[in-house]
Amino acid sequence: MKFFLTIIFCFSLFTASLAQPKIPEHGGIWVHDYANILSASAKAQLETLLQAHRDSTSTQLAVLIVPSLEGGDIDGYGVEVFKKWALGQAGKDNGVLFLVAMQERQMRIEVGYGLEGVLTDAISSRINRNEVAPYFREGNYEGGIQAGVIAIIKTIAGTYVNEDPVPSRKRSKRSPLGSIIFIIIMLIVMSRRNKGGGGGGGYWTAAMLGGMLGGRGSSGSGGSWGGDFGGGGFSGGGGSSDSW
Repeated sequence: MKFFLTIIFCFSLFTASLAQPKIPEHGGIWVHDYANILSASAKAQLETLLQAHRDSTSTQLAVLIVPSLEGGDIDGYGVEVFKKWALGQAGKDNGVLFLVAMQERQMRIEVGYGLEGVLTDAISSRINRNEVAPYFREGNYEGGIQAGVIAIIKTIAGTYVNEDPVPSRKRSKRSPLGSIIFIIIMLIVMSRRNKGGGGGGGYWTAAMLGGMLGGRGSSGSGGSWGGDFGGGGFSGGGGSSDSW
């Protein structure tokens, strides 16, 4: 009888490990929206923002939105995605994954080893609860994703401030587009300054304008941005998982 129960238990563990969505290929695309909650223009703006952030800081931030975890665990799935996508640079492990599961109403910020001292578990949870969740509860998923990405970038830059508990204020239904445009401009300026004002500024200015106008190409094909990932992938489970 004990042997039979042991077999059932082992089988249950095995099937539980399979109960998660298939991990998509990275493909040089940094915003993967399989729940179709982002407009084409919002996705383009986020791709441009994340590219500018990588250029200026070398930090690799990716967004993954899935319809459901299919019975899986968001913590384990986040670690597996982070590992497969090898987020962060080799030797730095400066990658971040912002994961959202729509059906379970859960979100997770998965943090690489190299950023755990900056993007701590407490701050990750604060971003989820204070920045993202209020938008999500109003059904403004696009605004929540944008607010979360902006807060993560500000945290890495050392400029994010948001005290607990969350202030009582009315959230606008509008997405934080103005903040995205401002941060893109600042990151482009920083990138050009770090590179000595090289000739790449014109390309990124065009990419920025394309994103602001609903830019084609900045998110449609990852080919032009492929190849600048794949060196990291080490995360010790740092970050935070929260619900809305």
